[in-house]
Amino acid sequence: MDSEFLAGLGGDPDEGDSAFVHHAAAPTPPDGDVYGNLWIVENDRIWDLGPADVDTDADGVADSLTRPGPNGLTVYTDSDRDGQVDLITEVHRDGGFSSARLDRASGEWVATDSGRLE
Repeated sequence: MDSEFLAGLGGDPDEGDSAFVHHAAAPTPPDGDVYGNLWIVENDRIWDLGPADVDTDADGVADSLTRPGPNGLTVYTDSDRDGQVDLITEVHRDGGFSSARLDRASGEWVATDSGRLE
């Protein structure tokens, strides 16, 4: 995964920023959940992003959280309700946007969409 996505959380995980809670050396959270929060895997680390607070698909369930960053806004989404972020969308200050979806088979982030908001 591109470290720019984690930078969108507004801090630096390697500097112990409070926006990140690091769970070391586990590919998935214990019991499939990190305290009911959204989480993301980076290499051998799990980052607890906190609770979802936005319902992006209008189904009545919060599935995303947003974080402002120096270049715009990043939206972290769990589209299948398992707690793991599987879609990341960055909205840039200049109106551009880009999205990437997690390929579960490979663990890689795959660019899915980009463009400009008008």
